[in-house]
Amino acid sequence: MILEHIEDQEDRYMVLQIILAVVAVVLIIVCLMQSGKTDGIVNALTGQNSNLFQNQKERGADLILTRLTVGLGIAFFVIAILIRMNG
Repeated sequence: MILEHIEDQEDRYMVLQIILAVVAVVLIIVCLMQSGKTDGIVNALTGQNSNLFQNQKERGADLILTRLTVGLGIAFFVIAILIRMNG
């Protein structure tokens, strides 16, 4: 792994912080790119006809963005834990 070649503890800490910042920015961008699903939630809360609880599969770009969001979220927390353990 890239961190094994870095011998100084402070340099490892700085590399992890940079990676965490990049992952955070990309995660925010990916979340903003996702299509809104608030219409179904509003309809469910107001009692209007809603498709909120129907089994709908995501396809295409929505599926890719959802999987990317989950992966980046997991990476964010793993890197945050690594920073805490090494800090």
